[in-house]
Amino acid sequence: MSKALPSKPGDKKFLIIAYILGAFHLIFGGTKLIGQTDLTKEFTELWQFPLWFMYFVGVAQVLGGIALFTRQLRMPASLAMAFIMIGAIVTTIISGQAVNVIICTIVLVLCMLVFKHRVEQLAAELAAELSEKNTK
Repeated sequence: MSKALPSKPGDKKFLIIAYILGAFHLIFGGTKLIGQTDLTKEFTELWQFPLWFMYFVGVAQVLGGIALFTRQLRMPASLAMAFIMIGAIVTTIISGQAVNVIICTIVLVLCMLVFKHRVEQLAAELAAELSEKNTK
């Protein structure tokens, strides 16, 4: 596992975005897990999904939300949450919920930005590690 490099000026804003996304996914995943009545009706009646799928998405969002708070898990978590958002975008487009499409698209873009930033961090850490090994 690579060591963290010193923070760069832009790192803090991506950390804040990751934390906000983590909280977002924890909250919205939690509402699915508690079986909120309106959400249950949306999943089963409006979107025609089986009820188990709502709980599956809820578990995925809660786990992804927690992982977004963890540096080592942030990259796969942000990618997984982006896939969840792609599904949400497709579902809301089909059901004609324009406002939800916009919100889900913003969350998708933020997830992808966090993913990209974390990939770049990891690449820099690995390059520094290889450089350090080569100088020994």
